[in-house]
Amino acid sequence: MVETKTLDKEIEKTRKLVINMRDKIHSSSDLLEKIAKADSFGDVNFDIENARIEDVLTQQKVMESNIADLIIGLEDVTDSFGAEFNNMKTFSVSEKLIGIFSKKKAQAMRNERVRSTSLSSNLQDLLAKSDTIVGILKDQKSVLKERYGNSEDSLKTVISRRESVTTELKSVQTRIEELNPMLLDMENRMAASTNQAERTKLEAERSELATEYNQAQATEQELLAGSQTLERYTSMFQTFVDSLNNQIAAQNTLINKLSIDTEQRIVLYKALEDSLKTASQQEVAHQINTMGTKVDTAAEETMAGIGAAAQRHIADLLELHESNMVNTAEIQRRKKLADDAFARRFSDVMEKHEASNYTAG
Repeated sequence: MVETKTLDKEIEKTRKLVINMRDKIHSSSDLLEKIAKADSFGDVNFDIENARIEDVLTQQKVMESNIADLIIGLEDVTDSFGAEFNNMKTFSVSEKLIGIFSKKKAQAMRNERVRSTSLSSNLQDLLAKSDTIVGILKDQKSVLKERYGNSEDSLKTVISRRESVTTELKSVQTRIEELNPMLLDMENRMAASTNQAERTKLEAERSELATEYNQAQATEQELLAGSQTLERYTSMFQTFVDSLNNQIAAQNTLINKLSIDTEQRIVLYKALEDSLKTASQQEVAHQINTMGTKVDTAAEETMAGIGAAAQRHIADLLELHESNMVNTAEIQRRKKLADDAFARRFSDVMEKHEASNYTAG
């Protein structure tokens, strides 16, 4: 059995990383939702929360790289199991030693070993690891989809509030532009007036306009600050929502890749094991068939029955092979699509993986 303890450790390490990241996503999403629903916007926690989101983005890349590396690691382990298939096709050391004295005895030992060998434990180990990783991915995807919906609603709320503030700001600025010439006109009329009663009236009107003007300017500054704050929050919310969306896309790519790889492993393992054992059975039948006239009548009748059964079995195998070839071709087609998508998103991980021995140790 190929040593896979390193892979097990990496799976557990990734699980902890995902849980840690999930907590951060919950924390950020909850705070953004709270900000979106607040009666007024403050800027106190902006830098802190922005740093948290940046941390989420960093952790996202690390987590996705780890899982991509795990999937490539599973492929490496699968490839290493190929040695066991080769061992089934060749003689072991003890069989070679026996072969020095008796080739028939060595052949019989090898055939018995092939018939009794089961590679299902290897396959089950790979499937268990695949299931574990898929479970991690699906749990994370479920959390991401829920948080994506909540965060997208928060983003829409912030955008809507910013639009309201912007509309109100434009209205106030328009009023300030109207008050400017009105104040100037009032001052000119006051300067030109020689009637004390009229000047008093004009001064009162000017005072009202000046008060409105000053209030409008104060409101403008308040709305301008609010608009700028909302713009910053909109950018932060959008970054977070985009991050969640990218993570969901990455989860889909990883799940699809892993699922198709697993499906292919099941088909290939079964086909290889069956073909090797069938080849061994046919070799035994061929040896018996070449024993010639020394076989007595009873043996000939027995072999005739075996031959007929073998022919039927071979025919069944051929039909099964044809069906398997169709299934395998379809799996290969889907696998190529999954591999291409995986390579596009995780090319850097693949390059790094090729430079290291992931399954060693």
